[in-house]
Amino acid sequence: MLMARVVRFAGHAVLVLFAVATLGCFVPAIPVLGSIGPLLVAPFGSWITILSLVGVVAVYLRWRRIRRGRTLLLAALAAFAALGTIWIQVQQISVARANGVDIDLAQTLVGPVQRDGAPMVLRNYSSHEGQPLPLAIYRANTEPGRPTAPVLVYVHGGGWGGGSLDDRSVDMRWFADRGFLVVSVEYTLSSVDRPTWDIAPQQIGCALAWIAGNAADFGGDPSRLALFGESAGGNLVLNVSYMASGGSLQPSCPGKLPRIAATIAAYPILDAVRLYENDDLIAGPFARQMTTWYTGGTPAQYPDRYAAVSPITHVHPAAPPTLLLPGLADHLLPPQPAFEFAAKALAAGVEARVIAFPYGEHSFDQQDGSIGNQFVRQAILQFLASQGLAP
Repeated sequence: MLMARVVRFAGHAVLVLFAVATLGCFVPAIPVLGSIGPLLVAPFGSWITILSLVGVVAVYLRWRRIRRGRTLLLAALAAFAALGTIWIQVQQISVARANGVDIDLAQTLVGPVQRDGAPMVLRNYSSHEGQPLPLAIYRANTEPGRPTAPVLVYVHGGGWGGGSLDDRSVDMRWFADRGFLVVSVEYTLSSVDRPTWDIAPQQIGCALAWIAGNAADFGGDPSRLALFGESAGGNLVLNVSYMASGGSLQPSCPGKLPRIAATIAAYPILDAVRLYENDDLIAGPFARQMTTWYTGGTPAQYPDRYAAVSPITHVHPAAPPTLLLPGLADHLLPPQPAFEFAAKALAAGVEARVIAFPYGEHSFDQQDGSIGNQFVRQAILQFLASQGLAP
């Protein structure tokens, strides 16, 4: 009897959590809850829908036996969570389909089916202060005699001070399975006493020079190369590609930079000052730590550094075609700067596009197989194909 009560209490608590998370998605201005809601629904939306529907039936049947008002209220909360998450996912799928992306709902429950491919290869492209700087190479899954694979270079996020080249390894394998030579690049991370605002971009430039000279050994064609990064990595790929195309990037090692044919950035940092000034209860402290560690101080102390690390500073007509993928519920990096950046790029003559993901909090695509993950993968694939980079 006691165990049954414990199980029932836990089930009721979960249903309330689902309802609260759904409310956070619909009212993102609610402090804390507005962030937590999308963070839960993004990876687990399909499961929340199913479990909430089961909860509606179970709680309603119990209400019919005991006729307690609070039981009927719980059924209503479960119904709200079920119908709310259905609505959220319908909106997300609609945006995906409007942009040519098909969503497999089975993947949202069990994850993607990943084929076994060639093993990852690690190489060091340079070093910094005695520490090696590695990159991970995922060979393209191509048949003998097929043309040389286009190259997709990935730069991880993590607030400039976290993450690693192993991030998104499942995604990297996914692109390699579709005919890309994928290279994930590591760079020196910032810390409280080690700003890297003038180190990391130059290291990415060095890695690109290494890739230009060595991609052919792994079946890649460096003349057909694109960059992809998310969050801080999105900031880096935008800065590197825009500076390289304008001739202002100075790689940290000798070598010839390849031509960058396209740049894709998911929820990127576009304006470092606005990031520092983020006043969100949860995201704000992290935003200030990110920027002060990376630049070495505040915007008042180092306005030139903050301008240098903001991609909107580097927009010019020769920049590569650009795709931005912000989340519309992102509390760390609200989507408005993405639209402003794209408008400035378009005004300069750059091909720039924004596809905003509904109810997407920061890192909305990190769960393998989720709607957001499928959306980002396929949107990237289609954009690369539109730039002549299809395998």
